[in-house]
Amino acid sequence: MNKPASKPFTHSRQLYYGLLALWFVVNLFQSYFTELLHDEAYYWFYSTDLAWGYYDHPPMIALLIRLGYSLFPDELGVRLWIAVMSVGTLMMIVEMARVKNYFLFFVFVFSIVIFQAGGFIAVPDTPLIFFATLFFYAYQKYLKENKPVNAFLLVIGITGMLYSKYFGGLVIVFTLISNVKIVKRRSFWYIVIFSMLLMVPHLIWQIHHDFINFYFYLVERGRNSYFDVMNIINYPAGQLVIMNPLMAFFLLYYAFKNKPASQFHRALVYNIIGVFGLGFLLSFFGPVEANWTVTAYVPLILLAYPVIENKLKIHKAVYILGGISIGLILALRVFLVSDFLQVKDEPKLTNEFHGWKTWALEIKKIAGDRPVVFANSYQKASKYLFYAKRESFTFNYLLYRKNQFDLAGIEPKLADKEVLFVYPERGMWLYDSVYYYLPDVDSTFILGKWWYYTDVKHYRSYNYIPVKIKLDKHVFRPSELIRIPVEIINPLDSTITIKQDGGDTWLAVAFTQKGKVILYKEVEDISLLWLNKKYDTFLLAETPAEPGDYHLRVCIRSGWLPPGLNSKVFKVKIE
Repeated sequence: MNKPASKPFTHSRQLYYGLLALWFVVNLFQSYFTELLHDEAYYWFYSTDLAWGYYDHPPMIALLIRLGYSLFPDELGVRLWIAVMSVGTLMMIVEMARVKNYFLFFVFVFSIVIFQAGGFIAVPDTPLIFFATLFFYAYQKYLKENKPVNAFLLVIGITGMLYSKYFGGLVIVFTLISNVKIVKRRSFWYIVIFSMLLMVPHLIWQIHHDFINFYFYLVERGRNSYFDVMNIINYPAGQLVIMNPLMAFFLLYYAFKNKPASQFHRALVYNIIGVFGLGFLLSFFGPVEANWTVTAYVPLILLAYPVIENKLKIHKAVYILGGISIGLILALRVFLVSDFLQVKDEPKLTNEFHGWKTWALEIKKIAGDRPVVFANSYQKASKYLFYAKRESFTFNYLLYRKNQFDLAGIEPKLADKEVLFVYPERGMWLYDSVYYYLPDVDSTFILGKWWYYTDVKHYRSYNYIPVKIKLDKHVFRPSELIRIPVEIINPLDSTITIKQDGGDTWLAVAFTQKGKVILYKEVEDISLLWLNKKYDTFLLAETPAEPGDYHLRVCIRSGWLPPGLNSKVFKVKIE
């Protein structure tokens, strides 16, 4: 009898598990030896106070970081569960795509930039990719077998996506559009009900925080958005970068090589077209971040790879281009650990991954045990908090936005404390030639850059005090003198005294357009105000002279600090 032909080594399970283990170990080493990305430090700050939601994102990334950091209180702990999830993502894709040639598959996938970054960088996109993959994995099984276990996995996938990033909702929507008849299944409604129940804690958090996430994404983040042809050009360019230009043809061409042959195939196609199409549409209204489309990349691989594996003639091209890509990515990974492009005797603070621990410790030498306040930078405040292990805060003024540091309630606790105020310039620019200079400024030179600072004996800023604009209309004439009713609300249980060692405190009116201050006027001096529950007043201000769409804000400007962010954005039209 003839012995059955043995499988080639490229198809062996030993190779499969070996490559998975290598991938995991490489990511662990990368995680330990690479300084945190700015946003990673910010999400670590999330994790210091676990909640059902945060200013910018749902809570999944905070939970994952907390679980890892409790085991390893360093960069490895921040990224531990990200590395674990990346392995789980690959295993599910291998099963769904019915991979036989494991070596070809890993060369192909490891050459895709977004999957390399998702192997260790602790940002919400990585758990989103994991739970989106789990969703597709469960959905494929659910279509074949209407079993409780598959429905349960779908519930976990759905809630996991939504707790990771709201863009996960697109996967649910486009999948449902691809197969509307699925609503006839009784188990479908069980999935809907249990998913909604699991989202209730987050909904309650949203209600208690005035739906701050939706305000941020739909209003505040869009205040600087406007049509720019470069946004339309940058959108596909950004996708090519995270896709890898050398492999983009294989992904895009072979994903659509075959017509949808099943409901699952149809769902994958709808997700690819839907997510990329929506991103293109959004580019007409403002900049689109490349990572907004990450949920489309799992369907791309699931559709493209089986076709590539069956076309033996293109394997050589995949190996060559994939090998070149992996080599370049490995060089980049080494660079993230050690900045080999810099002159070694003159290290500089040039990017997000190098020198920030040194920077934080140098600032700490000056600050001592005093809290450090930065301006318009939750990134620097987070990096200092992580590496110096000392209290920090960011004061956000009119040209920036609020963030988790505002929501965390740190600002009122700093009132009248001695702090070190640090900024990369001598003053803070507002518009035209208007600067707010740091008083009694000193400076220090850290890693090729000057940093300016001042000692504030009795720190006071008032961004934590909300101001409500109570205008009943949104349309005004150019240069019209308008009367703006406002309500200042005391969010604390005790009376707030408005005072400042460094000067007066004013209520100010600002009109902004395309992220720039067009008109700014300080209207009412509130330096001696005692704020119990609320304070109602009227502010007289002139509207901009040029017709157009503007954003109106009422701010508190105190002492030498620029005007803050007190009211929500109020859209007005001048015509």
